[in-house]
Order: sequence, then structure tokens, then C-alpha cells
Amino acid sequence: MISLEPVSPEPSGTGIERPRGTALVALLLAAFAVLASIYAFCIASSVLPFNSGAWVVSESVAMRGWLAYVLSALVHLVAAAGVWRRWCWARWLAIFLLAVGLLSAVPGISAAVVDLRIGGIGVWGALIVLRTASLYVLFSAE
Repeated sequence: MISLEPVSPEPSGTGIERPRGTALVALLLAAFAVLASIYAFCIASSVLPFNSGAWVVSESVAMRGWLAYVLSALVHLVAAAGVWRRWCWARWLAIFLLAVGLLSAVPGISAAVVDLRIGGIGVWGALIVLRTASLYVLFSAE
């Protein structure tokens, strides 16, 4: 059964702190939502090609067009709000989104290493580190 109750009480006035790092995870998910929204607008207005935002969403999602970016932005925004509010289902949604993003980063960093693109290695590597650290925070925030 899905519960809409927070995992722990709100920190305002109760003296209970938010689990370490969950605010940063919520901020990261919100940043992905904002970036996906920007890419959706740029792709819808034909400023950028479909696959230009593959580093924000996976390559298979990127090739589906601007509406897929909008959907990705909405799902990431819902997950960010839920993690901020400490809803249990949002934690698992965030874990799913971060894990899928981590798995979809493997071809990107592999291609960057093979082609010796230092910028690509840096971007994909940073995304892998951020997603892995976020997964660590979410798994240890019980």
C-alpha cells in the first residue's frame, strides 16, 4: 500500500533533522527536472537536435522527442518534491530514476573514453559520481 505520510515528522519545530544529504538529492533531482525542461523547450523550438540532452535523460528517451523530455522533467520534479517531503514512495522513485540514469551513463562514458573526449569523460564521470553518491544517501537514509 502506498502511503502519503512522511517517513519521519517535519523538521520545523520538532527538533528532528532531515536525514543527511536528502536535501542535496532533492536539489539534484530538481536540477535534472529544470535541465530536461530547458532541453524540451529548445528541442520543441528546433534550436537543438533530439539527442543533445542525452546526458540529462537516457539516449533512448532523448530520441523520442521533446514530449519525452517534458515527461522526464515532471517525473523528476515529483520525485524531488517527494524526497524533500520525505515520502517513502518518492524515495523509491528517486532510487529508480538515479539507477536508470546511472545505467544509461555507461555507454556515454564508454564512448567518451574510446574517443578520448576529455570533456565527455568529465561530464559523464561527474554524472556517475553524483548519481552514485545520491544512491548511497538514499539507501543509507532509513
